[in-house]
Amino acid sequence: MHTLQRRVYENAPIFLQNILLSLEGYRKTKNMYGDVYYSHLIELANNKHLEEEEVRKYQEKELRKLIQHAVNNSPFYKDFYKGIDIAEIQTIEDLKKLPVLDKETLEENITLIHTNHKNSIIRTLASNKTGKPLKFLFTKEDIQKRMALRDFFRKQHGAINLEMKRASFSSKWLISKKQQKKMLWRNNFYMKQRLYSAHYCSEQNAELFVSDLEEYKPDFIDGLPSALFKIAKYINENKIILSFKPIAIFTVYEKLYSHYRREIEEAFGCPIRDQYFSSEGMPLFSECVKGKLHYNLFSGVLESSVEGELIVTCFTTQGTPLIRYNIGDELKLTKNRTKCKCGSIHPVIESLNAPAPEYLQSKSNGKFTSIYFSGIWSDFPEEINKIQFIQNTEESIDVLIEGTENYTNAITESIHNTMEYLFGRDMTFNIRIVDKIPNLTEKDFHLVINNLAGRRYLF
Repeated sequence: MHTLQRRVYENAPIFLQNILLSLEGYRKTKNMYGDVYYSHLIELANNKHLEEEEVRKYQEKELRKLIQHAVNNSPFYKDFYKGIDIAEIQTIEDLKKLPVLDKETLEENITLIHTNHKNSIIRTLASNKTGKPLKFLFTKEDIQKRMALRDFFRKQHGAINLEMKRASFSSKWLISKKQQKKMLWRNNFYMKQRLYSAHYCSEQNAELFVSDLEEYKPDFIDGLPSALFKIAKYINENKIILSFKPIAIFTVYEKLYSHYRREIEEAFGCPIRDQYFSSEGMPLFSECVKGKLHYNLFSGVLESSVEGELIVTCFTTQGTPLIRYNIGDELKLTKNRTKCKCGSIHPVIESLNAPAPEYLQSKSNGKFTSIYFSGIWSDFPEEINKIQFIQNTEESIDVLIEGTENYTNAITESIHNTMEYLFGRDMTFNIRIVDKIPNLTEKDFHLVINNLAGRRYLF
């Protein structure tokens, strides 16, 4: 939510905030759920029972289309592939003839990587784990195909988006700082969605959330596993038997720990289905009814570097093409190529070693991963080159910023207000503008550095 919109929203009464969220939901559905979305849903259903060779042909067709599109429309790829005969890239094996795109190259050339579909592009932002606000552009076709992939996965578990009541535990800025009433959720009526503020999910507020969930009775739930874990823990410790049973719970954005899964499934009496679908444009990883994580072949191509790092090519990145992009996480596909017991044609992921989420600790509001304060840099992509959060004591957090020539004192004030909203007024926030933020090691930059002793687990 941009700064001006946030001011209007924050000063509106709750009923008007619900209307504003619903209007925003209506606007977004026009971009996310159009003809491409519905035709891709049908295509995914028709492709469900394809044989391996037919799936491979589909991948290679999409691959050739993406590469040609990138060379024709992206200044970066036109130069990056200079001297390479693109016509020779016909198969998955041929991909190895193309250079790997690493994170540093992506960061330095992001605007050149963008294609020239300026009239039909939706903008999203991600930190790329570097502390630098990166602008990823997606065409409407990208967005609608990505939504179709996600919703088709959920439909396999019985959840139908836009038709069923949905409860979402979100890190979005939902609750005004001035609000006195303990109503820690908002409604997006157009999308049949009740948004619960994950920021307020705590032991003190758990009873409020459970009471409202009992009243709302969602058909399915999605959201941050750390927030759901805190609510589930309260339910189990107080031996509460819910009067409703969701079809499934879909966890997003954060790592799903095994103790999170146990606690949440016990509390809600339904399965968790995990998924990985990053804002950068990674192919879809999703969990089947047998509890196995699958890589969706219709969303892209996976490779592995010599060091075992994951290299991805994603078909739904026409706005910011990601071709042989090394995301750094380690992944192993199962060596047994027989089909999963669920019947899916998509390969099973044996292990995905993504880094554990870093977090900051407040004195009175609990712990927060970087997803909660990502809005700090996404609001100011033209004013902030790089940002880093460092915590050495429970009383204070240091924020280091490499600012551009557009950076102003008003931005410092806005960042301070956001930090205060998240972590509370009982903490100090030292915001400093620096010439250069050093890397923690020779190669690695850390967005969050938490130096508090004894911090083994997030929760």
